[in-house]
Amino acid sequence: SAGVLNQISFKRETVWGTPVVPDKSIGVHFTGGIQTQQDIQLLSAVTARLPKNYESMVGNRAHEGDYEFDLFPDYTCFFILSGLGSVVSAVKAGETIVFEHTFSEAEAKPSLTIEQVVGENVRRYAGSIAQMIRFSGAAGGVNVGTASVKAKSQASAVKITPAYTTVRPYNFADTILKIGGSALNQVENFEIEFNNNIEFLHTLNSNDPQFRFVKGSEVKGKIEMFLDTTTLAEYNNYLNKTTREIILEMTGDAIGVGSNNKLVVTIPKTVFTTAETPISEDFNLLTIEFEGLYDTVTTKLIEIKLTNLLANYN
Repeated sequence: SAGVLNQISFKRETVWGTPVVPDKSIGVHFTGGIQTQQDIQLLSAVTARLPKNYESMVGNRAHEGDYEFDLFPDYTCFFILSGLGSVVSAVKAGETIVFEHTFSEAEAKPSLTIEQVVGENVRRYAGSIAQMIRFSGAAGGVNVGTASVKAKSQASAVKITPAYTTVRPYNFADTILKIGGSALNQVENFEIEFNNNIEFLHTLNSNDPQFRFVKGSEVKGKIEMFLDTTTLAEYNNYLNKTTREIILEMTGDAIGVGSNNKLVVTIPKTVFTTAETPISEDFNLLTIEFEGLYDTVTTKLIEIKLTNLLANYN
């Protein structure tokens, strides 16, 4: 069957691993997807026969994979909630149909039932949690989101009829990157990644995982910018190990009375781990890699704020 007819849909669960019928659909890129890995073990023994293996068994089973998608202002942000853990939603001041959502870290991670349709193979992955969220973009292109997902179980299903929103995704012209409170117009591309390092655990009496827990969370990223007297200051900040706040801001179409679709990723404290200015025939580039640090002032590693027309992320 034609791959262009594949589809991805989902719905937030009330209880981790208890499947629900998806009711939201998103467009994803032609790559990745959740796959099931079974630990097929071959059993062998001395049995006075030449063949080595006499039986096989299924050990631990894992359901994991990545989704890459254009960064839409609405449904794709369910992966942000699943990865970070908490959201507070409220009507934006001065508006009636525009809402602000503040995503922050929490130990408990909301789960999704994800329906993945690949031709005749229709699977619902219950207990799906985003382990990693990545935002990336480059001059001239659309901004992209990536979610690495772990699921508790899978089952065949009858696919739903998908319904997609018509809001456009964020692109490079919507995007501002700020370091230390100042917007840098020299940025050519960026990548910011959050990882909650969640682990799924197996126990007796089930091939599928039965428990999950988070490890220490991490934020890292990479920024490529053209080198001039302004960005040279960031190279010196690397040499001096000066911590810097990094803000990624995307402003989309107008909504409501006087608002816009908007996504703001704030990392209040970062340290530059590498800074390079390679010799090149092209315009000189400064490439910086950074790691997020826990900020004692804001008591956060990362915060994400979203403005759109969705009332909630239930």
